[in-house]
Amino acid sequence: MIEFIAGAAIGAGAIVAKDVIVGNKGSNRSSQQQQLNDLYAENEKLRNRNREAERKIEDLMAENQRLKKRFKEKDETSDDLEDDLADAQQKIKKLLEQNDELTRKVQQYKAACDSYEAEINKLKA
Repeated sequence: MIEFIAGAAIGAGAIVAKDVIVGNKGSNRSSQQQQLNDLYAENEKLRNRNREAERKIEDLMAENQRLKKRFKEKDETSDDLEDDLADAQQKIKKLLEQNDELTRKVQQYKAACDSYEAEINKLKA
């Protein structure tokens, strides 16, 4: 019995819904068409934004690659300069050592000359 009442209620509800849908079909059709048109327009805007965003991403990726290449080149140049600096520092160190050695020799020669000069002065006197 409950099944019969539930079935009748569902059937009546379906008939009312059908009448509402069929009765409002004409007025809803234009609003639905307008909604579809609005959705289509919005969809096109989103597609255009997506295309533009993809182009920007491609441009940024290309710029990123260019910057990476420039950084790598500058890094290699920096490494070369550091190597040149290390070589120059080694040369300077060697030259300073040579200079110190020559200074010692000059002092020895000067001392020897002073000694010879003193002997010559003794012989003259």
